[in-house]
Amino acid sequence: MNVVSPIPTEQATVLIVGGSIVGASAALFLAARGITPVLVEKHPAVSTRPRAKVFYPRTMEAYRCVGADEDVYAVQHGLPPADHAAVVTSLAGPEVRRWRLPAAEDAGDASPCPSAFVKQADLEEVVRAHARAAGADLRLGHRFRHLRRYDDHVVAHLLDAAGEPYAVRADYVLAADGNRSAIREALGIGRSGKEAVAHVMEIGFTADLRRVLDGRRLAMVWTDLPERAYISWNTSHDRGTVSVAYDPAVVDPATAFDGERCRDVVSHALGLPASRFSVTGTRPWRMGGWVADSYRAGRVFLLGDAAHVTPPSGGFGANTGIQDAWNLTAKLVSVLRGDADPTILDDYEAERHAVGELTVEQALLRFGNRTGAQADSPPTLSEAAVANGYRYLMPGDDPGHGLPEADEPGRWHGEPGTRLPHAFLTGRYDGLSTLDLVRDGRHVLLVGPEGHPWARAAREVDPPGAFLDVAVLPRPAGSGTAGAAVACGIGDHGALLVRPDHVIAWRTAHASPDATASLAEATRRALRPARGAA
Repeated sequence: MNVVSPIPTEQATVLIVGGSIVGASAALFLAARGITPVLVEKHPAVSTRPRAKVFYPRTMEAYRCVGADEDVYAVQHGLPPADHAAVVTSLAGPEVRRWRLPAAEDAGDASPCPSAFVKQADLEEVVRAHARAAGADLRLGHRFRHLRRYDDHVVAHLLDAAGEPYAVRADYVLAADGNRSAIREALGIGRSGKEAVAHVMEIGFTADLRRVLDGRRLAMVWTDLPERAYISWNTSHDRGTVSVAYDPAVVDPATAFDGERCRDVVSHALGLPASRFSVTGTRPWRMGGWVADSYRAGRVFLLGDAAHVTPPSGGFGANTGIQDAWNLTAKLVSVLRGDADPTILDDYEAERHAVGELTVEQALLRFGNRTGAQADSPPTLSEAAVANGYRYLMPGDDPGHGLPEADEPGRWHGEPGTRLPHAFLTGRYDGLSTLDLVRDGRHVLLVGPEGHPWARAAREVDPPGAFLDVAVLPRPAGSGTAGAAVACGIGDHGALLVRPDHVIAWRTAHASPDATASLAEATRRALRPARGAA
């Protein structure tokens, strides 16, 4: 009689399924704060297919907080500048119209971090390297099979790189396994939105584009009507894709895009004869715009493309997924350290689902405008507002208080639910941004120059300094400067409670007759633990 041996089972605090940019970022954000995740990714190496190229300031601020931003910028500084887009007759032909990408506009007043113009593959390499250095267990070539959920844990069944089965028993699972997420489908979570706003054939090519680009600062182009092809290429200028839409009701892509047709499409798009390039393959895909109906099922959380898919217009997709990871991992760290009650994890879906809906809506508006479709209300917001200036609805907020879902980052001044305003500091914090005062996955209380009663209250609320840092903001360095306290909306005597993800949890512009009781209530609402309410 044959006895089947049980498969080996490992223990993990957090298991991440999917190791592209969102999963890798989640691993880094956790590991940098002392939580060792296990990450499994089915591909053995980073994909070289052209994907995201623009990473907005709020994304770079997250990497700055964990020490990865300088390596990302170092990659960018070694590349030819590419911060414009254009409509062209062909890549080698005349330009019909050119514009600077909104992400390239100077955001120095609103952020210490400019946007980064790097290909996603390069960013993934940097993020994975930092995650490994911080202690994350990254397992490439490992495949997810299925999972079982229990009240207090999840068991995921996996295959290692050699095809051998094993299991991981995890406290939490983060599903970053892409738009076809096997985990989302297994959980029975539906999607709302547009499954297909366009059907696209992506044709890969190799070519020497250096002479074609001739030093032009182009990141991407569209050819003029009638075909309206989208052309993207890598930073080495030797490989890229041409994408064209087709109607599946009248076109069978398997037969319509044969070798001759693909060469013709690429030739017309590049403006080069077939002898100057090679077609490397094709990939049909549906361009959708949807949001998962739920971002959570018990101890399993969806993030990135598993939770939402946007058209590429605006460059929001990868950035939104990275911000999912930034938001969720900050909450997980607070819970796993014992600083917060697990009920704060409920806020992940409430906060990020609303941002996902807003972002998909704005990407669809841009896609409709570019294809000539009529765009009714709502209005199209700026890229900075969508990617950097969104606001979370906080516990106890009145939805009818009139604040917008998103606004230009510089228009926010410390309102709860918004990102901490950036201001460079002087004195003991000389050269730091206000954002740099948020560190190591901890909350921070920022107080005005005369807000010392709030600082004393912080030490009474958290005597050992277990979860709460305190910083007294300096006075302005000279006349004519408003100072950080004014930028944060607290003046000389107020205080601001900031979450580890840079989001403002609570604010007061005034002193309090009982600062300790007021701050204890604010931390209780932010963390919901016995520790914070002491």
